[in-house]
Amino acid sequence: MRDLILLLRRLPGQILRRLGLWRATLWHRAHLGQVGAGSRFQPGVRFDDPGAVQIGAGCYIWRGVAVSAETGRAGLRIGDGVQINRDVHLDTTGGLVIGDDTLISEAAVIYTHDHGLHPWSVPEPMVKTIGTGVWIGLRAVILPQCRRIGDHAVIGAGSVVTRDVPAGAVVAGNPARIIGQRAKVAA
Repeated sequence: MRDLILLLRRLPGQILRRLGLWRATLWHRAHLGQVGAGSRFQPGVRFDDPGAVQIGAGCYIWRGVAVSAETGRAGLRIGDGVQINRDVHLDTTGGLVIGDDTLISEAAVIYTHDHGLHPWSVPEPMVKTIGTGVWIGLRAVILPQCRRIGDHAVIGAGSVVTRDVPAGAVVAGNPARIIGQRAKVAA
């Protein structure tokens, strides 16, 4: 009986969360350029240019994710099975491609443009590609000079990535350096 009472107390909150997820998912399906089957969005996800966004199947995007660009129509392409956790910021000024089965942990920031040494200069767009099966850790910062993160790479929590990351590399630190190699991942 006690378990039933506990379940009933939690039920209204669970129902409200599910309704919010359902409503946010329907809204994004109607407004984004493309959304694959089974992809879901929590409430509070923001896309500055929704028409330039393509999301694959089976993706999950948490609340607080913000996708923006400083100039013009920039593109975002997300593969299948990608999870983007709470409070991630994706800059798409230069264009951003995220490969299948990638996980971006909470509060990570990914930039695709640079202002050089003057904050009010015209942004210089830089295309960025994140490979398949990549794991970007909590609060990692990927600067625009890093144009490619290879397949199955791991970016350590709190790392500041300033250059390209090879496939399978494990990088950490500020600036991020290779500290290991990921074991082969079954395809």
